[in-house]
Amino acid sequence: MKISKRLTKIATYTSGYNSLADIACDHGLLGIYCRKEYNINDILLSDINPEPLQQAKNNLIKYHEENINVKLGDGFKALDKDYECITLCGIGGFLMRDILDSGIERAKNAKRLILCPNSDSYEVRNFLDNHGFVIEDECILFDYKYYEIIICHYEDSKPTLNYLEKKYGKINLLNRTDDFINFYTKKLNEINKSLEFVTDKLKLEELIIYKNELENIIK
Repeated sequence: MKISKRLTKIATYTSGYNSLADIACDHGLLGIYCRKEYNINDILLSDINPEPLQQAKNNLIKYHEENINVKLGDGFKALDKDYECITLCGIGGFLMRDILDSGIERAKNAKRLILCPNSDSYEVRNFLDNHGFVIEDECILFDYKYYEIIICHYEDSKPTLNYLEKKYGKINLLNRTDDFINFYTKKLNEINKSLEFVTDKLKLEELIIYKNELENIIK
């Protein structure tokens, strides 16, 4: 079974766990792949929308994995028990923060959360840092476009991340992988182009601050 580079990377973080809940599962391919590659027996696929959930059901039949559980539901409300590993991918950072907040006890009880926000990753890291979660690993991955992946678990820890670490990722800043450098170099090039056309003084100051941040993290 072949899935995207992004989902393959996410799946590696599920290895060794006995149960997996994929919230906002979309087509369900991540859960199916984890069953086949990592022998996770107890898997729940959930989504708030019936259309992608039907696609997931179709894929379960296609790949002969009909015994994987499927449930229509809103975020953690679809979970009727704790799961060792929980994935939440493909949604914006503000919505991801709200979903985590609404299901905070289930999130805390998981041994691992695998998060892949489409945007506003600062909001996700800020929430995690302020609610006792520890980020174990993170990366930026290019798979036709750039994705951020954040791996964490609950430890009832005190906040430790500063503003830049919340915005760009402490581990990302330490590792500075090629995908990380390329992603923010692309951002920097976009900023440099836009500076020529900005006339609003406040907006210009904000862009210059952002430009200086980017120059510092990719140098």
